[in-house]
Amino acid sequence: MKVIGVVGQNDSGKDEVLKYLDKKYGVPYLATGDMVREIAAKEGLPTTRENLGKISERYFKQYGKGCFVRLLGEKTLQSGQKAMGISGIRSSDDIDILRKMFGQNFILIDVYVSDPKERYNRMTKRGQARDPLSYEQFLSQEKKEEAIFHIKEAEQTADYSIANDGSLDDLHREIDKLVEKGFFK
Repeated sequence: MKVIGVVGQNDSGKDEVLKYLDKKYGVPYLATGDMVREIAAKEGLPTTRENLGKISERYFKQYGKGCFVRLLGEKTLQSGQKAMGISGIRSSDDIDILRKMFGQNFILIDVYVSDPKERYNRMTKRGQARDPLSYEQFLSQEKKEEAIFHIKEAEQTADYSIANDGSLDDLHREIDKLVEKGFFK
């Protein structure tokens, strides 16, 4: 079994990579964010980034860093799939857990956008309740999340990097190039 993880900052295109792999190549994926949003819903909390961050911190203190990734790794092992994606990898702890669980069958892709303003613009088009209302709030949230997860450090451990500075078609072409190289076969 191959497990494809994707790391990157907010709105870099991480989920789009996994959605495309699912749609075009039949590689299903699971997302840590879905788990955290389910917890928020059970607790009756709005799914703002602030609330989701607090839930994550609470669970990390109670169950250890990487608890969400560990649970998804176990679900992945039980899935019986030949290849599976995991979204929501944020920290080096997450990566260490997945590398221990899957060894060389774990492949990590870093997805990045060079200009943070572009990521913010993409986020505003998405229009979800958890998204910040201004560019300043976006940068502030990003700083807080970096302090918690150390995403930039995690990105440095990726096996592959994909720039997502262009169109959706450009991103899809970059993914196709990786698949053509046989990165997950």
